[in-house]
Amino acid sequence: MAVDLSKAPHILVVHGVQTGTNQQISLDKSVRQLVDTVLAASHIHEDYQVLQYLYEDKNDAHPSVQLGKQLAGAIAKGRPLTRRALSMTVDLIGDVVIAAGQGSTAASIRAGLRQQILHSHQQGHRVLLLAHSLGSFYALQVLNELIAEPGLFQGEDRRFWPVQGLVTIGSPLGLNLQIGPWPIFPKVTLHPLPAEHERLPWHNFYSRHDPIVSGRVFGNKVEVEGTEGPLELRYRQGCDDKGWLLHGHYVNTGQRWLLAHTAYWQDPSLGLRLVAMLWG
Repeated sequence: MAVDLSKAPHILVVHGVQTGTNQQISLDKSVRQLVDTVLAASHIHEDYQVLQYLYEDKNDAHPSVQLGKQLAGAIAKGRPLTRRALSMTVDLIGDVVIAAGQGSTAASIRAGLRQQILHSHQQGHRVLLLAHSLGSFYALQVLNELIAEPGLFQGEDRRFWPVQGLVTIGSPLGLNLQIGPWPIFPKVTLHPLPAEHERLPWHNFYSRHDPIVSGRVFGNKVEVEGTEGPLELRYRQGCDDKGWLLHGHYVNTGQRWLLAHTAYWQDPSLGLRLVAMLWG
């Protein structure tokens, strides 16, 4: 079905590794502040909605995460600060292990994201995917699945697309890491768009000091040329060959190490790009 351009577009935010629960995630507020700032500076009024796809509660319910937290509690009995630190570590690492394992929990997370995208599309809203960190892995997988499904990305009119574009920030998709024989972030094979299509825009924002982007534990600067970071170098040929339009955006937030990984939510260039993609 075609989207209704008179309806408010939806920016759907997919979070990365998290501690706590779904109720503690409020990235929609950060995105709205960025977009509202750009619109106000341009004296433009546009209606839109920022939605969140939340899956942290699914991760927390995974048996390995539950067991890890129980072990952390037993190991740090009587030492509440140590217990909290161990529990947070289990929580964060567990998110990555679940995604890399591609088991039933990961499949459930992808299915939920797919359902939320299609719900917005079927209601007539344009959908822009914005994914941070680990969320970019799920977002790219699901977008591929949608492209591969007959009837969803057909014809020349992009009003029929269930997703209008993808924005990734602080993505680990440029890394080629393994634990033993198991890849942590296996390269997603991009599904080709029909030849008659406009190209599907994918904008990737990264900091050279972000350890999740570089794979360097202490955030040592990754050396790149121009705007081609690790993700662009890994996916460039696949995008060019299959109808995806990949743009790399180097951002300098002035932060280092893990602070660089969370600073994207305050970077004005992200707000400018979202506005341009929706109303430019």
